[in-house]
Formats: sequence, C-alpha cells, structure tokens
Amino acid sequence: MIIVGAGMAGLLAANMLARHKPTVLEIQPALPHNHSAVLRFRSALVGEVLGVPFRRVSMMKAVVPWANPVSDALSYSHKCTGQYLTDRSVTRGLVVEERYIAPRDLIEQMAVGVNIEYQRVFDDSVRARPVISTLPMPVLMQLLNYPHIPEFHYVSGLNIKATVKGADAYCSLLIPDPEMPVSRISLTGNELIVEMPRVQDAVPDIMRWVTGLLGLAFKDIDNITVYQQHYSKIVPIENDARKRFIAWATDKHDIYSLGRYATWRPGLLLDDLVKDIRMIESWLGDSYAVRQARGIR
Repeated sequence: MIIVGAGMAGLLAANMLARHKPTVLEIQPALPHNHSAVLRFRSALVGEVLGVPFRRVSMMKAVVPWANPVSDALSYSHKCTGQYLTDRSVTRGLVVEERYIAPRDLIEQMAVGVNIEYQRVFDDSVRARPVISTLPMPVLMQLLNYPHIPEFHYVSGLNIKATVKGADAYCSLLIPDPEMPVSRISLTGNELIVEMPRVQDAVPDIMRWVTGLLGLAFKDIDNITVYQQHYSKIVPIENDARKRFIAWATDKHDIYSLGRYATWRPGLLLDDLVKDIRMIESWLGDSYAVRQARGIR
C-alpha cells in the first residue's frame, strides 16, 4: 500500500492502516509541516485513535462587526474565497465552544514508526497499488490525464505566526471588513495566527494592529514567521463532478482520495478523516487480501 503525502491526513492514514505496512511518499526532503492555519479539533477522536492525549479547552469566537449580519457574511466570504457565498462561519455575538488541542509535536509523533520515503514524486513509475492520495484534486486529475477537469476556484494567501508571552488563551476573531487585509485572528495557547487572503509587505504594522485588536501588548509578541498558503481557501465544485472523479480514480487506477484538498471539501476536518480512512479500508476488503496473497503490494 502506498500513501501519497506525509501531511497530517497521510500520516493519520499511515497510523490507522499500520497493519497493512504502508509506504508514505513525500516530495519534500523532510516532514512538510504544511499546516500553518489554526489547528483545533472538535472532538478527542483523532487523539484517541493515535494514542496521543489532547487538551480540552473552551474556545471563544466572535466577529468584528462591519455593517449588518448579511453583508458581513457575504463580505467575509468574498474576502476568504473571492466569491459571495453564505456558507462561511460568520455569526454575530460571542460563541464559546469546546475544542481539543493537540501537542505541538503532533506531526513528529505521527511520523514515528512510519515508513516515509522522502523526495519521492508520485508518477507512473510508482507501480504499487492500492494508493491513498492526499494530493489536491486538480493536481491528481492532471497526473492521471482525467478528461473532464472542471474549473477550480481557490484563494492563495499567507499566514503569520507568532508567540505571545504570558498567553494561554483560545479564541478567534473573524473580520469581514473588506478594507482590512486580515480575515481571521486566532490564539491557540501562546500561538498567535493571523490569516490573510492577500499578500502584504507591512507585516510589523499588521501585527501591531492585530495585537491592539486582541488587547495584547506588541512588546509581548515574539518569533514572527510568515507562511505562504497556496490553497488558503477553496471553493466547492459541483458535487456530482467531484464524486465522479473520485470513483473514476478508484475504479480505473486503484487510487483512493483522502483529505480536504484531495476530495475538495472545504469544510472537512481532520476529525472527519477517521471515518473516511475506516471506509477506505472497508472498500479495500477482499481485493486487498487477494493482492497480498499474490505478493502484490
């Protein structure tokens, strides 16, 4: 069994399917650490599956009001995706929700004992099957020469991370105002994450504005790091077209798509992947047992 991608989705699959002795192919020379946005879990399920304790916290979420609830929702959607949609998580008032926080070294813990081959490209030279792909759907479509590639809409942007001295808080502020370059500000423990759909040069000025908005002192901010995000936000494609490709890749190439970008589902969380991985394993079923008996990986 081959798993393409040593991101969080690929490593979760490798852990859950360890009895199949998968090999993970990763194009980067080391663990990619490509998740620079907010990482909070809605349940303890992922931690339980991995045997890694997560911390349960109360998370506060609020919107910095701009005009009215409808315009705020549409403006926030346009800022994040480039389209006016009503499926964004913008609500007025303060919301307090339960979340579960993974340890900072979760990716390293997930990689322990996993057979990862670094600087490996997934192409026609990889003959082993079945394959679980975490590649973005448009990338896999092109690799497989899929004849019906739809138009994909997504927004690139950047995330700014920093540490906050003396902080142990869990909160998010959503900012619909189209004149403000920031879409979401979050604190996870002492980690400050600023999400921006547009590339900006004046990072220090932005961080001063952000800290003031949160009531933090700028002098308490340290370790400011900027991360580019190619798929910062994705917009759904037509559901039947999405499902047709996933079925086609499985039927014709024995490739199973896994993860938010591989299945092109914007709202998919890592918690949801536990069910998806179990489903993929059930689909492998007898056909995988036959391959193993014949000595085919």
